Amino acid sequence: MFSAERILIIRKSKGLSQELLAEQSGISLRTIQRVEQGDTVPRGHTLQALAAALEVPLDALREEPQPTALATPPPAVGPTDTTAAAATPVLLTAPTLRSDPQYLQLLNLSALSFLVFPFLNLVVPFLLWRAHRLDTEHVAEVGRRVLGFQILWQAASFLLFALALVAQIIAFRYFNRKLPGVYVAIAALTYAVNALTVIYYNRKLKQGSLDLYPIRL
Repeated sequence: MFSAERILIIRKSKGLSQELLAEQSGISLRTIQRVEQGDTVPRGHTLQALAAALEVPLDALREEPQPTALATPPPAVGPTDTTAAAATPVLLTAPTLRSDPQYLQLLNLSALSFLVFPFLNLVVPFLLWRAHRLDTEHVAEVGRRVLGFQILWQAASFLLFALALVAQIIAFRYFNRKLPGVYVAIAALTYAVNALTVIYYNRKLKQGSLDLYPIRL
């Protein structure tokens, strides 16, 4: 039987935060939080991904917590009660990630760099994400979502321009006319959608919500 407490204890014994476990397993931070709180039961791929990230057999996640998840403190030096010290287990704790809401907003707003030069909306957020994804709370998850949306937007924009080119060719070959302003219209539309989306989700970040872009890497 799956045990939420077992996953929590194994994660802490490995010295992993929820952020790092999400990063290594490819599972969203929200899902891991719900799993450890017992709000959802992981199955199939999720369970296998957690076991692989924690480097334990799949069956270990279904067992009740074992004493092996506890570390024994080193023996005391001097005239102390070593018997009592050895009998007191110490639970390994996960490294503390610093909280920086302003950095999360900066990471999100950095996607607007596409207004300066194409593809900077991928490069700048990626660099900011890589710089602090392991030491700042929620950066790993927010960065994945920002980059996921920007990659989708880049692909959709390229497809629209390709379709516009095909339309231009057809219009010129069969109707001997051009479609003036079509590229400008597409550029204006796609740029506006991206910018407004980034600004919208930045407002949600300011309100403390992490329910951001539906696309993630």
